[in-house]
Amino acid sequence: MIKGIMALFTSGAILNPMVLSGIVLAVYCMVKLDAEQMRGLFGDYHLYALVTLVSFAYTFVFKKVYKDDGVNLDYASMILSAIGGIAKFVLASVLTVSFVIMLSF
Repeated sequence: MIKGIMALFTSGAILNPMVLSGIVLAVYCMVKLDAEQMRGLFGDYHLYALVTLVSFAYTFVFKKVYKDDGVNLDYASMILSAIGGIAKFVLASVLTVSFVIMLSF
């Protein structure tokens, strides 16, 4: 288990802003909220709208991808990257909650 956690740090996957924000939100929820409040938070579409906005803003501002000519932006690739950021956030949140629950027993 420790090797897996160390691999996350050495590969840089945990330093992705979407993954890091998912981890921070999940840890905050596990510390401050009860189960019913967490269901309300993660069941609300406003959270996912905010995550979508942040993911697209991060992708289109900091992770621009250019076509082969180096002049025009590759919008299809950038949209897929933003959708991947949303998936990373959700997956990081779910796995962090389950990890904290596992450690609490």
